[in-house]
Amino acid sequence: MRRRPASALAAVGFLSMLCQVALLRELAVASFGVELVFLVGTACWLAAGAAGALVRVRADPWAALGAGLAILAALLPAEVAFLRGARILLGGVPGAYLPLGRQLLTAALGVMPAGAILGWLFRTGARTLLGAGGSLAAAYGWESLGGALGCAAANAGIGAGLSNLVLVLAGGAAAAAAGAAALPRRRPAPLLLAAALLLAAAGAGALDRWTSGWNHPSLALTRDTPYGRVTVAEAQGQLTVFEDDALAWDSEGTEAEILVHPAALQAVPHPRALVLQGGLYGLAAELLKHRPARLDVVELDGPLVAALAPRLPPADRAALADPALHLLVADPRAFLAGAGDPYDLIVVGAGEPSSGRVNRLYTTEFFRRCRARLAPGGVLALRLPSLENLWTPGLLRRNGAVHAALRAAFPEVLVLPGSTDVFLASPAALVRDPAELGARLRARGISAREVTPESLRYLLTNDRAAAVERQLATSGAEPNTDERPVCYQQTALLWLGRMRGGEQDARLPGRGPVCAVLGALAALALSARLSARARPAALLLVASFAAMSLEAAAILRYQAWSGALYRDLGVLLTALMAGMAAGAGLSARAGARGGRPGRAFAACALAALALLSAGFAAVSRAELGSGLAASAAFLLADGTALSVLFGHAARLGPGRPGAAAGWLYAADLLGGCLGSLLGGGLLALVLGIGGTALAAAGLALAALALAF
Repeated sequence: MRRRPASALAAVGFLSMLCQVALLRELAVASFGVELVFLVGTACWLAAGAAGALVRVRADPWAALGAGLAILAALLPAEVAFLRGARILLGGVPGAYLPLGRQLLTAALGVMPAGAILGWLFRTGARTLLGAGGSLAAAYGWESLGGALGCAAANAGIGAGLSNLVLVLAGGAAAAAAGAAALPRRRPAPLLLAAALLLAAAGAGALDRWTSGWNHPSLALTRDTPYGRVTVAEAQGQLTVFEDDALAWDSEGTEAEILVHPAALQAVPHPRALVLQGGLYGLAAELLKHRPARLDVVELDGPLVAALAPRLPPADRAALADPALHLLVADPRAFLAGAGDPYDLIVVGAGEPSSGRVNRLYTTEFFRRCRARLAPGGVLALRLPSLENLWTPGLLRRNGAVHAALRAAFPEVLVLPGSTDVFLASPAALVRDPAELGARLRARGISAREVTPESLRYLLTNDRAAAVERQLATSGAEPNTDERPVCYQQTALLWLGRMRGGEQDARLPGRGPVCAVLGALAALALSARLSARARPAALLLVASFAAMSLEAAAILRYQAWSGALYRDLGVLLTALMAGMAAGAGLSARAGARGGRPGRAFAACALAALALLSAGFAAVSRAELGSGLAASAAFLLADGTALSVLFGHAARLGPGRPGAAAGWLYAADLLGGCLGSLLGGGLLALVLGIGGTALAAAGLALAALALAF
């Protein structure tokens, strides 16, 4: 590798993306699976990379590369161990969120050290290529090509069923081996480290159980799936299931009957019923008590089903073997869009809409698909975690957004409040007479611990029921939609409130302040036109912000459309990195001509980014959907435009190319960091997915003034 600087840069890019995907998955589990932490973690990663790229080391670049890669190899398993033990190390209460400061510290310590080293490794690798007569654009291209391969490797590993720990250990071994190859003199330490990490990967199953057991002392099973991590604890016959360390179900709970029986009593006897996710968590067993003519259970996560089904309690295993039950592994929204006989009852068993994957099952568009598959008197049922006696303003806005989305799709909606709120909706009138429902319960011979004729009377006639109806009707909450995920927004704010010690009424700024921030960013970029030295960095910062905002919008849109982001994120990022590699090649060719043609080429790239963003906004607002191929194409074009601009910025202004490598790469990463936090974490929630893309288009046009 000493004679091939391009290979060194490709190795840095490969390790960068592989490590980023693996560490962000660990961070998600450490944060109970709330997707907002992906944005925080990505911002920390990019900020650390920017800082690392600014560090100068005067040592021989190949010796520095070898040492840096060896340090990275040793650091990766240490960071995973920290993330898995962070709640214990930082004094957290088992099962509870860490306070906000300690949660942010977890994100910073969990991803930033590796990000900083990899940012510094790019600068060091770029020095070797520039010393061999290459260009900074070519260095960016080789790193991007390696990044595409790293994304593809991470996606292939997850698809093949490899655990996240295996990916980390294998990546560490690759880093150690690359470090040994880069050192001017053969040293045994990196090779011994690579061998040790490969041996650890071979025994990763035991390591997985040991480290996961730090948070789950009664651990029976842990497994990574394309959708997250499932962990099962078992003690004294009680089974508890965690998804990304958040409690999903326990076999002694009554949540399943609280959702199923009030809904099934509204439907005709022996209904054709459909359960969308959560069927294994007691819902199927409770529905079978109503002797349905047919019960279809649709689960998204096939590996979770395979891992969990053999460990279920006897009653739930018997339910899966019932001839009336048909278990299917499919996307719930895609299943609803297919052809088939209408259902008398649809039960949504998904968890709290704290992620884009779950939020897509609580939007107006989803509810309209449910109504299209219901019989004329059919019933839709779902549940939301709540507070029994007092709703905070944030909880009211979140539940109000779901209620408004249901009212946009159904004329009849009924809410049964409690510690878990049950929402029932139908195209026909719902039964509100507790005596009638109690008689149906007795006639069907239903025996339940929590749902009785008396409890039904209380649910329908207590003062809280009427008050909740009034609160929801007058909440003024916007309907939760695919384009504007209001419910996801409010759940994210509730998550932040829990980490702030119970301050539940956190709010996002309105559209006015957000637009003012965007205007200030554009004005700041335009002011850099006055300084030739600042212009290249300002161009990259603004363009990278716009490109990252578009990337966030495309990924959120794909998640709303398919729900398979965990499975397909590697494909989408591979397309982005492949576009960046292609753009670097195009920029190098244009730069070879020099002068105005190269600058005109960069201006065309900015105009293309603006048009691409505006086109994406139009597609999103037209509700045309966004499949994997279309999303990958958008990201391919996004990455191509950004990489062309990086190559152009490297040729702008004064300074030696070697000195520019660090600060230009830092500006690129800093823009991406701000784009991740503001574009994905703020703009998408305040302006909507289409509004975020339009903001990206406006910033690309502002950056056009900096291209010359």
